[in-house]
Amino acid sequence: MVIPKADTTYRRAIAHYQRTRQLVAASLAPDDDQAMFLQAEGLFRYRFESGHRSTGAVFAELAASATDLPMLESVAGSLDLYALRFQVSDGAIQLWETLLDRSPKTPLRALALYRLGWAYRNVMASGFPGSSDTVFDALIAQHHDSPLAPLAAAAKKVPYKLPRTATAWSIIPGAGQMYAGEWGNGALRLGVGLIAATAVIVPVTIAYERRGDLSWDNDWPLLVSGIVGATALAIDYTNSYKDALRAVLEYNEREEAAFEDAHPDAP
Repeated sequence: MVIPKADTTYRRAIAHYQRTRQLVAASLAPDDDQAMFLQAEGLFRYRFESGHRSTGAVFAELAASATDLPMLESVAGSLDLYALRFQVSDGAIQLWETLLDRSPKTPLRALALYRLGWAYRNVMASGFPGSSDTVFDALIAQHHDSPLAPLAAAAKKVPYKLPRTATAWSIIPGAGQMYAGEWGNGALRLGVGLIAATAVIVPVTIAYERRGDLSWDNDWPLLVSGIVGATALAIDYTNSYKDALRAVLEYNEREEAAFEDAHPDAP
């Protein structure tokens, strides 16, 4: 489960972390501020390629989706390290917001606001005080003489997707993927969902119409069809929701990487 040496996503992330560490040291901010900032930076830069999921993780997730047993859900999560990446932006945001609250005049304030502008695009938890646009606007207004101000103005124009919106769209299997721009992936998941729903609705309708003369010997296929359809629908819903979060995360990181390539002076 270690990160492969050839993982280009991680290599890019660690290179940016090293550059940021130098900027933080050069700021001459208090040691506590530097430590908190870099703790958040480590979470923000926790990136690696998704790779192939293990067979055990796939089967555990399928079983958890079908049965809704907490034990199996825990096993599925423990076998899929990539799922950790869905939460690291929340941790980074909490630390940077705490830093700004405790040390409002820290020399790292402009850099923290700049990082928050990107991190808020992948926020999942509720209760944080800002958003991507609001912190970028604060950086531009409060630190207009900083070299980060024009970068923040340019960053505001970079398109992004929100995990919360993808979650809302995932009430329809595949719609979250379509929102993130993965139309083929979304259409496939929607098709599976429609087939599974049909496998439930049709036998239920037939059973209702024949409710007076149903028998196990003749009509057991209706029950089997309904159970298989309901199980497939539950699996499709659960997997589509989680995959939509993955699609949003990767969409935002691609846009951020393209921005950094176009602005080599960006921290």
